[in-house]
Amino acid sequence: MQFPFYTDCSPQDFSSKNNEIFPSSLQRCPFKDCSMPVVLKKHGYYSRFFISKFFTGILYIRRYICPICGRTVSMLPMFCLQGFQYSGIDIINILHEFYLRGESLKKLIEKIKVDWPSIERRHINYYRKRILTNRQWIQYGLNLISPEFIFAGTIPENQKWVKTFLDQVHSLQPHVFLVDFSKITGKSFMTSQNIIA
Repeated sequence: MQFPFYTDCSPQDFSSKNNEIFPSSLQRCPFKDCSMPVVLKKHGYYSRFFISKFFTGILYIRRYICPICGRTVSMLPMFCLQGFQYSGIDIINILHEFYLRGESLKKLIEKIKVDWPSIERRHINYYRKRILTNRQWIQYGLNLISPEFIFAGTIPENQKWVKTFLDQVHSLQPHVFLVDFSKITGKSFMTSQNIIA
C-alpha cells in the first residue's frame, strides 16, 4: 500500500536515505482487515527510478510495517505516481499543454524533448488512453473531492471531458489533486481501473 504525502522537498532530496524528510509513522494499520491502533514501525527503504523535468534518477522511499499483521506501507512524495516512472505532476502538465494548445502531438514532443529527452509519442498516447479508460473512476474521485466537479446536463464527449478534467486539475493544482485523489480512493487516477467496484 502506498500513501502520497505533501512535501516541500525536491526529488533530489529523496535521492539519498533521509528519514527527516518523511512524515511520522501512521498511528493505525491502514489495512481494513487489521486496522489495529498501533504505531507502524520503520521498515527500511526501497528504491525506484524517477523521471521529471528537473531530476532523473533513483529515489529512496521509506517503508513502514504493521507489527500486528506484518504488511508494509510506503510513503510517496506528492510528485510520485504509483506504478509510473514519470512524475505525476509532469504527466498532468504535459497533457494539459497538449489539450490546451491543440497543437499536434509531433510538435508537442519536439518541444518537450528538451526537458524530457526519453519521452516518446507512445508515452503521451498511453497516458491519454489510460485517462479515457479510467474516465468513470476519475469522475468518481473528482466528485468525492468536491461536488462542483459533477457534470450537469449532457455528458460531454471524451476529448472535451479530458480537457475539462485537466483544466480542473490545474485550477486545483496537480500535486493537490494527486494526493487528495489517492487519499480518497486509495489509488492513483492512472491505476488500471475499468469499472468501479
